[in-house]
Amino acid sequence: MQKKLIALAVAGLASAGAFAQSNVTVYGVADMYVGSFKTDGMERSTQVNSGGLATSRIGFKGVEDLGNGLKALFTMEYALALDNADNNGNGSGIGQARQGFVGLTGGFGTAVAGRLQTAGYDWQGKTDVLHGTAIDPLNAVQAGGFLIGSGSGALGARANNAIAYISPSFSGVTVALNRGYLQETTGVKDLENNQIANLVGVSYEAGPLYVGAVYANLDAQALGATAADRTDWALGAGYDFKVVKVTAGFQKSKDKQISDDSNTAWSLGAAVPVSAAGTIHASFAKSTLKNNAAGDTDEVGIKSWTLAYTHGLSKRTTAYAGYHQVNRDDNIAVPAGADVGAKTQAFVAGVNHKF
Repeated sequence: MQKKLIALAVAGLASAGAFAQSNVTVYGVADMYVGSFKTDGMERSTQVNSGGLATSRIGFKGVEDLGNGLKALFTMEYALALDNADNNGNGSGIGQARQGFVGLTGGFGTAVAGRLQTAGYDWQGKTDVLHGTAIDPLNAVQAGGFLIGSGSGALGARANNAIAYISPSFSGVTVALNRGYLQETTGVKDLENNQIANLVGVSYEAGPLYVGAVYANLDAQALGATAADRTDWALGAGYDFKVVKVTAGFQKSKDKQISDDSNTAWSLGAAVPVSAAGTIHASFAKSTLKNNAAGDTDEVGIKSWTLAYTHGLSKRTTAYAGYHQVNRDDNIAVPAGADVGAKTQAFVAGVNHKF
């Protein structure tokens, strides 16, 4: 039933009435790749998957001029799984909203409400050359449950039931405030059986330079000792020298319920144009985790690196290939059936088309 309702909603948006509004834009990404995967202790597998360079998606966005510099805006964007018809609940089916919001924008800045990509998501997008890919080293090392980031390992990448304010640019400086009511319970106070996430982002952009910082707090103390109750902060920068674009980021996460818990992650990346259409991407990331298991205060780590090549076949179509590796310490969680401290290797090749 849910699939049918979503399909009807999408069909309604794509009707003649929607397209009659000249300020409504339909956009998306179609991305497919073939990958060979090997984890120590497991057999090598070949898979055909959706979303190697970027998650396949379809979206609708629009702006209406309300006069006196005020505008209304909206976005509705859904992930697509081009390799199958299954809405499996992991963010790859059409039933999974990547983001959806409505709001107002003007000289005061922008205010929106809905399911939002947070300041943490935006930070990683600017400080990680392989952001959004299936072979991103930073995503691989964020498995300790960091709040800040853009991948599935970052708890605060997207927020449900959220509101946000983004300031105008003041000589390149922008401030973003996010608040998400991740778990809502009717008839109780905010921190009683609820989860509240707050993020504050400050960034500076001037030509080829980006510098950004984010602070995040997840308050779930009423849910018990096993619930997430964390603070995160992150710093990062990027600079495009034309002959090479470099990025770097560092983040630290702490569980407020455990006194000696402190997880850190850092990454370095570079994108080197080697022709008018081709670019080599290289990235390395490492995390150090504490208290990743009950009663375990030893530091353990994950290292990951990727070497990839992208080639623009046109302004909208890109072919890509890459090698990705993840190395884990012995007491890091591994896929079921894998050896202790298993290393994972992946080689992928695919095509990405934007519309």
